[in-house]
This record gives sequence, C-alpha cells and structure tokens, in this order.
Amino acid sequence: MHVSELAVHPLKSGRRLRVDRIALDAQGPVHDRRWMLVDAAGRFVTQRTHPALCLLTAVPEGEGLCLSAPGRPVLRLAAPLAETLTVEVWGDRVVARAMGPVADAWCSAFLGLPVRLVAMPADSRREVDPAWAGPGQLTAFSDGFPLLVVTQSSLDYLNRQLPVPVDWDRFRPNVVIAGDLPPHAEDSWRRIRIGSGDDAVELELVKPCSRCVIPSIDPATAAKDGQILTVLQSYRRRADGRTYVGQNAVVRTRALQAALRLGASVEVLETV
Repeated sequence: MHVSELAVHPLKSGRRLRVDRIALDAQGPVHDRRWMLVDAAGRFVTQRTHPALCLLTAVPEGEGLCLSAPGRPVLRLAAPLAETLTVEVWGDRVVARAMGPVADAWCSAFLGLPVRLVAMPADSRREVDPAWAGPGQLTAFSDGFPLLVVTQSSLDYLNRQLPVPVDWDRFRPNVVIAGDLPPHAEDSWRRIRIGSGDDAVELELVKPCSRCVIPSIDPATAAKDGQILTVLQSYRRRADGRTYVGQNAVVRTRALQAALRLGASVEVLETV
C-alpha cells in the first residue's frame, strides 16, 4: 500500500490543493483549514449553504494568502492582523485573527453575503472530542478532526455504480491510500504507519466520517447531483441513518521533522 494522493484545503470549504508533502504541527496538517469565512454572528460558512465556495482557491504565501475565484481579481493578502475575534465552528468557540477589511469585501462580493475572513493562530487551542481521540488532540477549522483518510478502492467501487465517475475531491480527504484493497478497507484499520525511519508517521483512525450534502457538489462547477449520495446511501447507510465514507484520524507518533509524503509506504499496525 502507498499514499496515492495528498491534499490540503487552506480555506475551510474552499478548493483543494494537491500536494506532494504535508508537514504536521500541533493542529494537524500545516495549511489545512487554517482560514475560514464567518458570517456576521461569527459562525462558520461552508459549501453546505454556499456551494460556490468550492470555486474559491486559497493558496498560502508565507503567513499570507492568495485568493482567486471566477469573475474576481486575484487578491494577495499579508499576514493576519492583530485584531482578534471569537468565532464558532460546530459549537466550538475559538479565537481567530482577522485578515482585514479588504479580504472581507473581496469574499463578500464573491459569495453575495457579508462575511469575514479569519485565520487560526498557532497559539489558539481547539480540542478534538476526547471521547473519540483521547485528551490533548488539537485541530484547526476542520469539522472536528485534523485528518481524513480514505482508500482509492472505496472510490473505485462507487464509480463502478455511477454513470459518470467522480473524483475524491468531493469527499475532501487529506490522504488517499492505494493498493490491492477491498472497498472501504479503512473501516477496519485502527492504527497505520505512513513512511519509514525518520519520516514515519503513525495515525490512529478514530471515527468514521458521516457525509452531508458536500459530496453531491461538483467542485468544478458548484452544481449539485443528488444521485451520488443516493447511490452511496444504498450501501453505506447505517442503522443510525447516516452515510459513512472514510475515517477521521489523529497523529499518534511521528519523528520530529516527519511529514506525510506522496508515494510513501503504508502499513496497517492495528485493526478494530
């Protein structure tokens, strides 16, 4: 088994960036969900209510950010301002830093909604639910966990049942693992090691990922196709009424300078 794709999503619900390497820090993958849009009440804004967000590309440039979107001029932003504000993501209240009025106006014009662009400071603490991950695990503006792991075989199985195949982009994972695997093999994994030696990173897969409307949104056009979720529900819906694809994960151990790397070997250390 090996890592076949790596991705980060600098802006929560924004466009994916495919990468060859993901550095890790206390909050998870560096540059993943470190920026977010919030409404006038300070509450997070996502594709669930504003599908056009999938067309917004945010590329980190040092401590700043480069924004681009259809019909909008490219905007380059410097580091976040000193101004702090408390924002809310899935019931968690965390301290964020404002990116400034120019950024707010640009994003508001694109979405047609008054929003503010905020950044997650390195010293801000948002803890992962200890009931799933144990104490002390942190994340940034993700839905709840710092990493999402999926297998290519799971997507292949879905695509065999769809008239038009889809890409993993719709499911927004950080790590895609390929190999001679049955569909949804990740459901049975508890701990995996990615890489070896000084590059080894051990992940614990702590919670299956329940799926909302976002996989039905085409990341190239923002158009919705409900058939994708209907097909998934036909074989991935559980007794609780939710549909699960992929596994949320946390970093358990890693070498000091270790990173996730494209093509790295993957070994299952423990199963459920």
